[in-house]
Amino acid sequence: MQTPVPSGLIAKLAQDYPEHATRIVEALETPPSVSLRLNPARTLSARPFAELEDGTIPWLPAELEGYWLSERPLFALNPLWHAGAYYVQDASAMTLATIWEQLDWHTAPRLALDLCAAPGGKSTLLRDLLPDTTLLVSNEILPKRCKILVENLVKWCGADQMIITQEEPQRLTPLLRGACDLILVDAPCSGEGLMRRDEEARRMWSPQLVADCVSRQRAILQEAMRMLAPEGILLYATCTLNQEENDQMVQWLLDHYPCELIDISRFAERIAGAYATSYGLHLWPGIVRGEGQYLAALRLTDIVEPPSEARKAKSLTRTSRQELAGLSWLSETTVADYYTIGERIYQLTPEAAQLVAEAYRERLAVTTPGLEIASMRHQAKGYEPSFALLHHKLYDAVKLPALELPLEEALRYLRGEALTTEPPTERGITVITYRGIPLGLAHSTGSRLNNLYPKPYRLRI
Repeated sequence: MQTPVPSGLIAKLAQDYPEHATRIVEALETPPSVSLRLNPARTLSARPFAELEDGTIPWLPAELEGYWLSERPLFALNPLWHAGAYYVQDASAMTLATIWEQLDWHTAPRLALDLCAAPGGKSTLLRDLLPDTTLLVSNEILPKRCKILVENLVKWCGADQMIITQEEPQRLTPLLRGACDLILVDAPCSGEGLMRRDEEARRMWSPQLVADCVSRQRAILQEAMRMLAPEGILLYATCTLNQEENDQMVQWLLDHYPCELIDISRFAERIAGAYATSYGLHLWPGIVRGEGQYLAALRLTDIVEPPSEARKAKSLTRTSRQELAGLSWLSETTVADYYTIGERIYQLTPEAAQLVAEAYRERLAVTTPGLEIASMRHQAKGYEPSFALLHHKLYDAVKLPALELPLEEALRYLRGEALTTEPPTERGITVITYRGIPLGLAHSTGSRLNNLYPKPYRLRI
């Protein structure tokens, strides 16, 4: 790093955490750790980068699996990363899964919201932790970051039972007022925990930045509390180190809203070096292996605002099951129905379809309404399987021809290149796989594969 750790931050850490400050500052001058979390929906023949594995992340529950790497490989040149077989995530950020059992759901959550979701690490984690019946809204206001969010969620699970939006929090409130059983606010913060890997975080830091972040966080949390249902749970997280954006922010919530703390302090015992404050858990770089994370949980004890009254919205266009019954590559669905939006067919539960229709009525920016199963790109040729469907359990792998590619050919495919095949392959839609995991689609003319990998996702190196 060219820029030193700001002297103002060093002084602040020494004042706030005198017993830990020296180790934290020393850690900020060392390379960051590297860790990944496997996708439980993928069956892998071998763990990615097994030769670099440097310890299993012990605070993940048994149903999830993650580990550190001894060095950072070039993930972009690993097709399994593009396929959503794993997610590169700081181990500290996985603490959400550690405290999950302590949240003590009175009833299974029906509606969850990740309000500041990009790039998608915690949304993918929530999707794995929440029941399949829970509808998850993932929101990101910044357009470029929202595109990354969509890509990551589609590749992780097809974005099933997920609605991805690109909106300011206050624009979502009329739609979700008093309705969310769970809201995660992974708040935009001063990024002090990012200083091991982000030169810009060092250059940008100042006491004024911290003050600005506090104001922004309060504005976001005000909307979150308006969208939370009674008995609903708010999870508040940051990757910063100071008390103003962490413990003091939780105290501000307790002072201004009818809520109570959920005690997650006992989970500090599961994470070597984690510090239980009076409000939540703090993981500091240099003391816990990771970049740092603050996490607190609160339960709403009374109504802040009643749920929005249902107003008649134009229903989505339903597509009959009979119309899609002949699609050999589509497994049988459960309670969900099919809907046509533009040139695409989505599978949505009735609750999701209603919420999407209301969002369109409110002119909200819905970037992804749920699991896309088919497209009608070429009307004369009928339906084609969607890219998202390949990453979901509804896709029936035995019903479409598949072509397994070695590494170099897989990378050519990910770059968007056309491929030739010898011997010729069956004409029509072909699924491209790498180590048995679907990467995307191609259209075979016999000896040539026309590349259908989505242009926004293509490898640029």
